[in-house]
Amino acid sequence: MRTKKYHVTDVLVADVTQEQDAQQEIDSFLRALRSYPDRFAREPYLSFQQHFSSIVTAAHQSSTDK
Repeated sequence: MRTKKYHVTDVLVADVTQEQDAQQEIDSFLRALRSYPDRFAREPYLSFQQHFSSIVTAAHQSSTDK
């Protein structure tokens, strides 16, 4: 049975990518927390989950447009 060998650079790149993904999720959540009160004032039936989902979708679309 062959074992898969990983190079140190592969692991470091994976760690950096995971860290960037986690930071982007945190930033999106904090952006949603800050902006929800104003949006709720305009759309009182909007749940936080719906608002957060729209923030995440917009962030994802802007990152894939680059």
